[in-house]
Amino acid sequence: MTNTKRPLLGKPLAWILALVYFSSYVTRINFAAVIQEIITDTGYAKSQLSIILVALSITYGAGQIINGIIGDHVKPQNLILCGLTSATVINLLFPFCAGSVTLMTVMWALNGFAQAMMWPPIVKILVATADEAQYAYAVVRVSWGSSFGTIVMYLTAPLIIGLVGWRGVFITSAIIGATTTVLWGILSRRVPVKKHEEIPATEQVKQKMHFPREAALPMVLIALAIIFQGMLRDGVTNWMPTYLAEVFDFGNQTSIFITVSLAIFSILTFCIANWLYRKFFRNEVMCGAVIFGVSAVSAGLMFLLFDAGVIIAVLMMTMITGCMHGVNLMLITHVPKRFKKYGNISTISGAINACTYVGAAIATYGVAKLVELFDWRFTVGVWTIIALFGTVCALVASRMWKKFMED
Repeated sequence: MTNTKRPLLGKPLAWILALVYFSSYVTRINFAAVIQEIITDTGYAKSQLSIILVALSITYGAGQIINGIIGDHVKPQNLILCGLTSATVINLLFPFCAGSVTLMTVMWALNGFAQAMMWPPIVKILVATADEAQYAYAVVRVSWGSSFGTIVMYLTAPLIIGLVGWRGVFITSAIIGATTTVLWGILSRRVPVKKHEEIPATEQVKQKMHFPREAALPMVLIALAIIFQGMLRDGVTNWMPTYLAEVFDFGNQTSIFITVSLAIFSILTFCIANWLYRKFFRNEVMCGAVIFGVSAVSAGLMFLLFDAGVIIAVLMMTMITGCMHGVNLMLITHVPKRFKKYGNISTISGAINACTYVGAAIATYGVAKLVELFDWRFTVGVWTIIALFGTVCALVASRMWKKFMED
């Protein structure tokens, strides 16, 4: 029977997809938010539970590629629904797996793969249904979902733990996931996007499902820039509490507050990056290069002013992570839309998003090793070099990217 209801497009679609991404974050970062409570409750060592986070990173990164490819051959609405349903069920069952680290690891690895079913089809839906201005609006709102998810989780987790324990955090996350799943299941029927073969790419160009040779070299450079972005974003964010504790003797409550502050600031940086893109560049790779350059200056100042005190350190780290959210917006949300006429939006989106988690995995281990072998000042110097490498990669790619966009 034909659906006669008004299609879900524009701002309403952007906000429902933002809710989807919000739910994705709530059902993914909750383990990291309560890991210390799980350690206290179960007696497991940090090294044992860290394996669970590594497992999620691996399956999430690999899943971005696999589900990206799948997303170009099935209805993206269905892939999102599958991801939401799976993540909800896993969060509901996870508290009952606490008796075994192996079982928790398997469950959270499955969650990583389920989570990877959401971002590539989200990008595909937006590219297929929005014009340039609508897309710019939508990707910012969808990206806000990650920021609000982080804020809600880190603000509510301590309260929920105090009331019912850490298991309640996963039950609450599952309730949020289930609500979003039902809502998406109803509204997704009104999203006018079908599988690859049925999506008209443009009025003149027929989709051909291939990768253009002229995009190969700039995409390699973009992928490298995204890896460097992942190293800085997650490296600085994940290790900031440890840095503040070891260098300035900050406590856990202060560290949590700063984590929430970073998420709040990221909402602003998404808006600033999008404004720069619309007003001055229209070339997402060049815009990303400029933002990367600001992060390099910030890291360099943090290195030179290392002994200037906590305010300078926090300000520069906030600038670095904020810039990385801006780079993420440019390279991971805007680059895939250029492949619309080639029929592989979801594949490209998944592949380049996976690069972020390659960088994140390197940083998770690398920062700890650098601090262990040298010190925090040396590590900040390495952050500066990484930012410079990212700037150069994006800058060199931007000229070739401009030519590719004009073809």
